[in-house]
Amino acid sequence: MSPVVTTELLPTRVGKVQVRRGGTGSPVVYLHSAMGEGEGLPLLDLLAGTCALVAPVFPGFGESEGIEQIDDMEDATFHLLDVLDTLGLEAPAVVGTSLGGWMAAELATRYPERVSRLVLVNPVGLYIRGAEIRDIFGRGPDEMAEDLFADQSHPMAVMMRAFAQMDQRDITFEMVAPQYQMLGAVARLGWDPYLHDPKLRKRLHRVKAPTLVVRGAQDTLVPAAHAETYASEIPGARLEIVESAAHLLPVEKPAELAALVASFCS
Repeated sequence: MSPVVTTELLPTRVGKVQVRRGGTGSPVVYLHSAMGEGEGLPLLDLLAGTCALVAPVFPGFGESEGIEQIDDMEDATFHLLDVLDTLGLEAPAVVGTSLGGWMAAELATRYPERVSRLVLVNPVGLYIRGAEIRDIFGRGPDEMAEDLFADQSHPMAVMMRAFAQMDQRDITFEMVAPQYQMLGAVARLGWDPYLHDPKLRKRLHRVKAPTLVVRGAQDTLVPAAHAETYASEIPGARLEIVESAAHLLPVEKPAELAALVASFCS
């Protein structure tokens, strides 16, 4: 029987934030992407079976408060430090997907002693000329589905395309409010400059934690050069490619990713 992943509200300096927790053993912190994946995500249950999982929900996502007090990635990094301090996590393993991967990399470069192991899954955070990240703010869910999923029959990909085909008159505020809320939160961190920190790349040598970079082979949102650069410029890092997976690898291939994390963080 899989460990139960429960949700609690944690008081922080910016307000209460949701934290999903489950399992026992060495702590592993999971930082979600701009999609806010977490509720019902099989990956979290799988990780809770091998470690003490901690998955904070970033302000502006779900019920987490305080996005109005976070202006940029520096603020986001200090917020993450506050969450780790409140939870008594001195140096956990940190796994981050996409936006969460960028946040994890910022933490590991600025405060390397606070990260024992680092796993970056399809991370953003860098600017590479000629290999720019595709737009996430101005495209419809049907277009985004092609970047996020290698398998277009995945239930979430089907749902995204179906939503794009709905009659606009049938779309209520309640249906779109969570998406606008999440995009607003992401915009505070990655609108300009777009989804990167101009100073991050030259700081990657500061990462001290053993690092695994994981890329979905069919990810068309973030070009391969980004994962390759993280893997080549973080000392000792290695790159793992997961076939038949695109940008939302944790949703599309949860068992494969959980096995990689469990093996790497054990």
